[in-house]
Amino acid sequence: MSFTKKNIVLEQEYKKLGLKVFLSPLENKQIDYLIRLAQDPNLVDLMGINLAIQPGDIEGFIQTISAYSFPYSRKSKPLIYGVYFNVENLPIGYGVLKGFNQDLLTAEVGIAILDNTYRNRGYGRLVLNRLVAYAFQELGMQKIGAAILSSNMKSINMCKKSGFIVQKNELWKMPNGELVSMVLLELQAEDFIVLSA
Repeated sequence: MSFTKKNIVLEQEYKKLGLKVFLSPLENKQIDYLIRLAQDPNLVDLMGINLAIQPGDIEGFIQTISAYSFPYSRKSKPLIYGVYFNVENLPIGYGVLKGFNQDLLTAEVGIAILDNTYRNRGYGRLVLNRLVAYAFQELGMQKIGAAILSSNMKSINMCKKSGFIVQKNELWKMPNGELVSMVLLELQAEDFIVLSA
């Protein structure tokens, strides 16, 4: 996929670290590429679960990353973006806004940097910052939720740095029947800590 300005929906830069990401809607070819990246055993260890999505299962991938967690969330069309480090390359991960409740002005956010070359380098925080800013400033949301595996402290801390507050821990039954501990975090629009450029 070659980008033009109209393909890039969202862009975020953090000059202090020399980082920049582009967010753009995904085509099936890019989704299949992300599914292949998600097969990485190290990613399974980090996330604590195996998504068990087979290459080519575009619908399964979309359904999995679009699942929402909070009781106030509603079934709605998710906004799914590919995360691109370089506008000429394949996506390194995805970001999703989902579970929109137009009555309460709430949504959920989900992010994954699937390409191990770019993990733990600050790109996830850039994506989080941009998606949350978009939800608050352009979509008019007032609260954003995030559900993270309790053993994934890096992601939990990343959310806390942006102003998210831990609400509770819950045991969830995963599709494979396994019980896992999840941390539910929330962020109010007025508490959002914008990542300074």
